[in-house]
Order: sequence, then structure tokens, then C-alpha cells
Amino acid sequence: MSDRHTDINDDEIRVISAGGNEPPRPRRRLPAICVAVIAVTALAAIAALWLTTDSDDDDEPLPPPVQEAQQVAPMTAEADTVVAVRAYTAVNDTTVNGIGLRILTPVGARPSLEIGTAVFGDSTVVLAAQAADIRSDNGRIAGAYVMKGELLSKGEAKAGFCSIVNGEITVGVADATPMLEQALASDGYFFRQYPLVVGGQLVENRPKGRAVRKALAELDGRICVITSKRRLTFHDFSQALIDLGVRNAIYLVGSSSTGLYTEADGRRTTVGQPDREAPANINFIVWR
Repeated sequence: MSDRHTDINDDEIRVISAGGNEPPRPRRRLPAICVAVIAVTALAAIAALWLTTDSDDDDEPLPPPVQEAQQVAPMTAEADTVVAVRAYTAVNDTTVNGIGLRILTPVGARPSLEIGTAVFGDSTVVLAAQAADIRSDNGRIAGAYVMKGELLSKGEAKAGFCSIVNGEITVGVADATPMLEQALASDGYFFRQYPLVVGGQLVENRPKGRAVRKALAELDGRICVITSKRRLTFHDFSQALIDLGVRNAIYLVGSSSTGLYTEADGRRTTVGQPDREAPANINFIVWR
């Protein structure tokens, strides 16, 4: 404390008495802790004031996190996009009682009949197999043959038939069937071949030789093409189809006949050798 009564430091308090004769009281120094409390209180007040000033922004919405926005965008895009399913042929190799078979099942494809070898240059075709036989005497198609509602050949050389009406295939056996008239009336397709299996029962055929056999068959409610991996008689082939579970089946041109199929991965296989000198009436059942 200073010896002079007129001097006072920042940390001192002077007490002034009303009585002029009282001796002055000694001046006391503020404790250091009080100075610290005052400083802390002042800083807290400044901080509170600063926070109060920025509170006006609390009413504005916060932007979404970047990760969440990236997840939402693809979901919206997928919902608005229609994914086209590409047609293909499912290939299944199996063995029934020691007889190897290859099952070709078209998926997502529509059937039709076509004449000529142009199918081999058509990239939209996913499965093609020779359908009706060709007569050796005049080169015409054997039996009734309808393409796009037009009767191109007639006759009943074989009892088995295949009709395609409004994209639906029917395989059966009948000397006379209304399916022929329906194919004519609906711009459909129709051809005849040897019957192999009817209602799960074997049908005997006259030819007794052995050859690589091929069938248009109804298996597990779906239409497929089934080929033997070795030479068989009609009887053995029909029995193998029955043992496989085929309900109905008619013959397709076998032996060295040509065809093709395209699998789900786009790989295309050509069966046999397409002949540039093939008969003018060579015909195929086609899926695309």
C-alpha cells in the first residue's frame, strides 16, 4: 500500500469517512481469486453474446449428407427404368437310362415358321430347328404347311402336328384337327411330322433305322427341342423321351439336319453345316 493518502492503486479500495477527524482506514487489496472470477465471468458473457448472434441460422434446413444423396439418386433412376429381358436358349445336357440327350428351351422368345436359310444370318434368332420333311420326288413340303395364315402345302402324310396360334404352340396327334383352321384364320403357323409321344404314351413309327433324333416336345409344361447325342431308333428315342417326363412330342428333321441356338451369355452355336444348295423349301421352326 502506498504511504501517500492521495494515491490509490487499481487493486485498492479507499474508504471515505463522513467525519473529518477520523483517521483514515487502511486500504485493502482485492484477493487475486476475485480478479480471476471477474475475468472468467466477462469471457462467458462475451461467448454467450456471440452464440446468441449466430442463432438466426438455426431455422434453415441442413443439407443432406453426401452419402445419403448418392444412395437416393440410383434408386430413383432404377424405378424409372424399364429393363428389357433378352431372349435366349437354355441348354441342359442329361442322361436317361444311358441315353444322352440335349434339351434346348427357348426363354422369352416367340415362335414362328420360316422357309429358307436366312435364319442363319438373323441375329435375333435364338433357336432354330428344321421342321417339316421335304418330299424327294418334287421337293415340296410334306403334309399341310401354313405360314402367316397362308396354306403353302397340303396333305396328311403324317398324323403328328404342331400349330402356332397367337404365339402359343400346340403339339398333338390327329388326322384332322381344328388347329389347322385356327392357324389359317389367325395368321398362324402349322406343319405335320411323325408323332413320338402322346399323353405320355409311346407312338410307334414305320421307319426302323437308326439316326440322330430330334423332337419338339412338351416337358414340364414348356415347349423345347430335344436332341439325342447318338444314333437311335424311333422306338428307343420315344422311350427315352417318356422316361425323361415328356408329355407330348413330335419328330423334327434329324440326322444331318441344321439349326442353331444362342445361349444367355450371347454365345451362338450352329448345328450342322448350312448348305448353300439346300432345297428351296427347307424350313425351320424359329424362336426370336
